[in-house]
Amino acid sequence: MKFTKCTKEIMQPKTGKKVAIIGAGPGGLEVAGELICKGHGVVVYDMMPEPGGLLIFGIPEFRMPKQIIKKGIKELEDLGVKFICNTKVGKDIDLEDIIKQYNAVVIATGAWDERKLGIPGEDLEGVYSVLDFLIKLALYREGYISKDEVPKIGKKVVVIGGGNSAIDGARTAKRLGADVTLVYRRTKEYMPAFKAEVEHAEKDGVKFIFLATPVRIIGDENGRVKAIECIRMKLGEPDSSGRPRPEPIPGSEFTIECDTVITAIGEIATPPFGEDSKKYGIEINSKNRIKTDDEGRTTKKGVFALGDVVTGPAIIGSAISMARKVAKAVDEYLRTGKWP
Repeated sequence: MKFTKCTKEIMQPKTGKKVAIIGAGPGGLEVAGELICKGHGVVVYDMMPEPGGLLIFGIPEFRMPKQIIKKGIKELEDLGVKFICNTKVGKDIDLEDIIKQYNAVVIATGAWDERKLGIPGEDLEGVYSVLDFLIKLALYREGYISKDEVPKIGKKVVVIGGGNSAIDGARTAKRLGADVTLVYRRTKEYMPAFKAEVEHAEKDGVKFIFLATPVRIIGDENGRVKAIECIRMKLGEPDSSGRPRPEPIPGSEFTIECDTVITAIGEIATPPFGEDSKKYGIEINSKNRIKTDDEGRTTKKGVFALGDVVTGPAIIGSAISMARKVAKAVDEYLRTGKWP
């Protein structure tokens, strides 16, 4: 995967301006490629041990081979992009310190926090969020952690959710030898996952239970998952998503025996400042997403944002196309100093 069409032969002269990009996912990498070619100095901060974000650590190898991504990152390094990894802005270094050091800052920190089910038993042993499950498997694959640190799944796994992450979790668990059932609260036609990915999961042997949602996770005497209780749903009037709202059917509860539950009901935007947005003059909305204009400008002069931290979880192509637009706005700001 290429993150720039630039070569050293067509790079513009050095401008002396420095840009910090926070987040080395697809959007951040694309901005880095655009801005380094414009002659600006580019430094990318990321909390993971190497660049790539969810491209490397969140999407399974069988769906997205990693070598082509790493090749694209190496091309950025060869052009002069500097990566500072294992550094979480907001924890290891304060955002304000970065704003002071650079002429412009681009926030591309994505959506790494996962929604909770909010039901009894969610803290039992054997309950994992899908990102924790997939990321730790990837860290092990890349040699950053030992096998003992990878979540231990059992023989019967239930995955909750209907997006691509849920499908990735289900297919990965299946490849690890588990009997996998995916529970989704609407019908198949309303799953947000790509249709092709759902078909792949079916071919892999993942079982699906539609129109159902969990109400509690049941543990054994040792505090380990032994079953999950769900309730049947029916589709009602459209909700804010435009899809029919799932409504529980009283008295329709049923139980699925399992020893592992993987939750995948959506991710929450993760700005690099927790709840302290006012301290930095960067406004967020009620969904914890950074507010920007169409060119990615935040409410703080010189600070831009893009990707999932602005839109919420979206497809990779959306972050990349947004990154190209933002890169133009950053370049204009660095050259003119104008801020609408």
